[in-house]
Amino acid sequence: EGQGAPSLECSEANWERVIAVNLTGGWRGMKAEMRQMIQQVRGALVGMSAIWGVASRPEARRKGYARRVMGQLLAITREAGQPLSTLYPFRESFYERLGYVTFPAPRTTRLSPAGLLPLLEKDLGGEVELSLIGDAYEDYHACLCEIQQQIPGMAIPAVSYKARLAQRPSWVAQARVDGQRVGMLVYKLTGTAIYEFTMQTTHFYYSSPQGRYLLLQWIARHTDQAREVEIWLPPFERPETWLPDLQIKTELLDHIPMGRVVDVARIGGMRAGPGRFTARISDPLCPWNEGAWQFESIDGLLQVSPAKEAECELKIQAVSALIYGTNDPGDFELRGWGTPPAEIQAVMRSMFPPLLPYLGEIF
Repeated sequence: EGQGAPSLECSEANWERVIAVNLTGGWRGMKAEMRQMIQQVRGALVGMSAIWGVASRPEARRKGYARRVMGQLLAITREAGQPLSTLYPFRESFYERLGYVTFPAPRTTRLSPAGLLPLLEKDLGGEVELSLIGDAYEDYHACLCEIQQQIPGMAIPAVSYKARLAQRPSWVAQARVDGQRVGMLVYKLTGTAIYEFTMQTTHFYYSSPQGRYLLLQWIARHTDQAREVEIWLPPFERPETWLPDLQIKTELLDHIPMGRVVDVARIGGMRAGPGRFTARISDPLCPWNEGAWQFESIDGLLQVSPAKEAECELKIQAVSALIYGTNDPGDFELRGWGTPPAEIQAVMRSMFPPLLPYLGEIF
């Protein structure tokens, strides 16, 4: 806009891999990338764009270019039929202004594997298989798909990452009972001092208590190699209850994701409690969302349709918070996200109970 202003150009190397957006016009000072993923939201598997690498040269900052690039990426997301978007922000307040809401923080739990030694004395009725992640990719991906059904907000890449993962020196430990997979651990040993490695566990998933304790028993087998175990966990996990005397240290992960609704018209099909309300949505970055919409639960599933009138005003942040379950409707007016009256707030709580979403993937 204006003489000499850069224009936006999208280079698409394959949507299912990476889309890069650059400011062009004789000057390249801004870029961002994104990848297609599938996210579980309230029981539905929904297309989602994972955005990362939003960066600019110093002379390009504070001129609105990042906002324009994000607008372009979200438009591409919608054109590709992806109703949602997530990212890991450099600053939450910046992306909140662009419609994103903050997820509960994942945890990092640190403990000594020696605290798990009592599990080696127990017959847990199963076994653990060990493979390099590149060799076990099909099992690894199948396990993620199984576990995704249980974890709200969990996302999985839409295309194979086998070649990329094969280059990483990570192990996959699969817990099985009677031949059925009940848990999976992805880890690597880091450090240089023999017998004082850190066992870094980035994926710790299980479908039953038996699966969890089989995986913890496997960790205990590394007592003579690892001084410490670091496990990345969803916000709903309670590792302090696993065993007594673990002396656990839990911290919030530095990477706290955010999520956003990109296309209101396409978020139907999620599980929803009883209720119906209408709202006028404000979303300047995604103008196709603006206007009056009806949100209704029919046979336990959300249906979204245009409405002639609206019972309240909502910004897109409020809609995103409802879908992901991150904020109570009573927060909206205090956050500047809308003004739903008390009776509409009650309907929203019925339709969208709170959740603890966990994205799972780091990008």
